[in-house]
Amino acid sequence: MDSATQFLLGASVSGAVLGGKLGARALLIGGLVATLPDLDSFLPMGNDIDDMTYHRGFSHSMLVQTAATPAIAFAITRIVRGARESWKPVMLTVWLCLVTHSILDSLTTYGTQILWPLDVGPPVAFPSVFIIDPLYTSLLLAGVLALFFLRGRIERGVRANRLLLLVSVLYLGVGMSGHLVVQARAEAHPAFRGKSVHVQPTPFNILFWQVLAVDERHYLTGLTSVLPTCSIAQIASHERLAKAPLGLDPSRSARRLEWFTDGFYSYRNNGDTISITDLRIGYHPFFVFSFDIARRQANGYVQMRPTQVGIGPTGPERVKGLLALASRSLERCGV
Repeated sequence: MDSATQFLLGASVSGAVLGGKLGARALLIGGLVATLPDLDSFLPMGNDIDDMTYHRGFSHSMLVQTAATPAIAFAITRIVRGARESWKPVMLTVWLCLVTHSILDSLTTYGTQILWPLDVGPPVAFPSVFIIDPLYTSLLLAGVLALFFLRGRIERGVRANRLLLLVSVLYLGVGMSGHLVVQARAEAHPAFRGKSVHVQPTPFNILFWQVLAVDERHYLTGLTSVLPTCSIAQIASHERLAKAPLGLDPSRSARRLEWFTDGFYSYRNNGDTISITDLRIGYHPFFVFSFDIARRQANGYVQMRPTQVGIGPTGPERVKGLLALASRSLERCGV
């Protein structure tokens, strides 16, 4: 999830637990603690694929977060006036701010390694909310502002914050229900039956959804809505390379991306280069994460340091086009 939303989630959680004891200071404590897991994005991992796939790794592990909680809480009690007398609530707040960060991230497409370093499969991703969702963020912001402006009547502020935090959780629950509805619809559709299926919300909402399915030779895309009157529209099939072409032995980083995407990837022969693309993030033919991994030489293709490449128009133009397609698909539902 975006950093602003994670800050607000931490502030809201902290306000709900510590607001009655520390007042508006609890908001800043929770917001700062909730941003700590994303500091891993500043760690260089050696190449663009590794920078992507090691993000949301160790710092997002609930095991690491639980182990780090006492140290962070101890630091807070030494820095924040009045926190020392609330040791146990501070401990609980720190732990909740950290783990809710990871839980929220796991409800987006990217994937979160919540049990690192245990080898339990690909990163957890149960896409129920887009990485930026204005309505969800607004609910958290309203709760935080309520507590801040009612700090003179702290009990009312805490109650308002808790209520809006609850509503935000219910919103995520609606998104999770939508995921299950769309997943079942896609798996039952003749075009997607027997394939690996991935569903997720389209940008900024939980009403429109996109469907992706892969087999060894193709990937299919489609659009739908959570409304029961909707079927899957805009279905299209595209060629997919599940293995690197021309006998190229993929690097460790490329293999890691295969694992990271849970199989929703494709190689591509671009003539002068070979690339690998995460098919989950974006929409055909414009994907956010595509990497050149080999280049042509006189005697064939040789591995190169993985480098992210840009494809197609700018982000806002891609989003606008996708939402226009989704809107047209919804019109077919009789809305």
